[in-house]
Amino acid sequence: MTNKNINYQQIYEDQLTDAIRSSLELPRGYYELSHQQRMMIEEMIDAGYRRAVEDALDPVILNDTAALAAEMGTQLYNFANVLGDYLKDIDALDDEEV
Repeated sequence: MTNKNINYQQIYEDQLTDAIRSSLELPRGYYELSHQQRMMIEEMIDAGYRRAVEDALDPVILNDTAALAAEMGTQLYNFANVLGDYLKDIDALDDEEV
């Protein structure tokens, strides 16, 4: 998994219930697992993480959101230019009155 922020030990020790660990005859501590068991736990967590991200970040919705954000950015840029021009005109009038 490319996301290095996943704390597999914490998930295994804090989120997996003692009943499940006991029924599967797994140790309480993450580092007491065999290398193969740790690999399986990590792969399952990674798969769940990927699935959650895919479900939450639907590409169709993200494309629509990106298009809307681009349009909003363009509109804000144009609005900023209008305000800037208006302020320049006000400054020019103030300079003429002096």
